[in-house]
Amino acid sequence: MVIVYESKTGFTKKYAEMLAEKTGLKTLPTSEISKVNQDAEIIFLGWLKAGKIQGLNKVRKYNLIAVCGSGTARRAEPSTEAVIARNKLEGIPFFYLRGGCLPLKEIKGMDKVLLSMFLWILKSRRDKDEETEEAIEIIENGFDGVKEENLEPVLQWLKTR
Repeated sequence: MVIVYESKTGFTKKYAEMLAEKTGLKTLPTSEISKVNQDAEIIFLGWLKAGKIQGLNKVRKYNLIAVCGSGTARRAEPSTEAVIARNKLEGIPFFYLRGGCLPLKEIKGMDKVLLSMFLWILKSRRDKDEETEEAIEIIENGFDGVKEENLEPVLQWLKTR
């Protein structure tokens, strides 16, 4: 069994490394997937962008036994069910891990453009709830929600295998 991850800003990588430390499993970025035996069981960790788990398609032809998606929200967005459906994960255990976000000023390229537009939309809302205010704060100032306890459901699942 091996942990494979796709990370852009380092938050998902932190989870992969934590999981490897807790389990003794080897961890590799998707860029090194060719080093993995086709039959090896893979736990995949990727970051979420508009409900799509980034890097997931790179590991589809391998023996995928579980998938973790990391994002900045308190829960998988738009919902756990939607993420499972959007990523065709029916029958594969899925775990959401609250990750993090760099401050908007540190983000570059198209990601900065899209996140700036999303921030504008959030700020334009008349009725901002607590989660909307939190999202604005996270985008503007960054956030690191990576915590060992967030891996507990994954570790519990592994114990039952």
